[in-house]
Amino acid sequence: MSKVSQLCFVLLVGVTITSCGESTREKAKRSVETEPKTPAQKECETPTEKPGYLIENKILHTFSDPGKKDEFRIVVTGENLLKGKVLFTITTSEGKNILKEEFEADYLLGYDFTGDIHSQKETDAFITKRIKEFFSKDRFTTPAIEEDVLFEDQSYYIDQETWEEIKANKQAVGFYYLLGKEDGRHVAFSKKKGRAVMYYNCC
Repeated sequence: MSKVSQLCFVLLVGVTITSCGESTREKAKRSVETEPKTPAQKECETPTEKPGYLIENKILHTFSDPGKKDEFRIVVTGENLLKGKVLFTITTSEGKNILKEEFEADYLLGYDFTGDIHSQKETDAFITKRIKEFFSKDRFTTPAIEEDVLFEDQSYYIDQETWEEIKANKQAVGFYYLLGKEDGRHVAFSKKKGRAVMYYNCC
């Protein structure tokens, strides 16, 4: 028997066995179930992971460099908004983290909250509102420290050298946010320290 005849015979036997043993559809199904999946197939079948946070807000705003914009980002993680953890960060356009602060989510409840503290619906709604408004335009000021504001040697103020540095920079951007009922925080970028600093902390 020639090689061509042998090849035809093998193919014929293979087709016959397939026809007798299982249908083409069944074979295809078995192949899908048993053959290793390609990376592309695995990626398509992998469920989309949920974000690791409950709520997020972020914006781009000038801060450390007048010619560039830094990313201001705040997220809440945990089982629910009231018992969650808040992470507030400021990252430069080059990817350098210049501020990282973590605090309990219930710190976002202050005098403004007049609802029922035992109502998850009401506390969630209030915290969601605070997160959405965290970077509102009125929280940013330029310059960070006005000319007529004087330094006082009190615990509310940062050290005088850093205060004067920030005050002297008329392009310095100040950002204000409130935690709890009276923990008002004013932050700005210090070129000498290379990071964001809280230059004033008071009600």
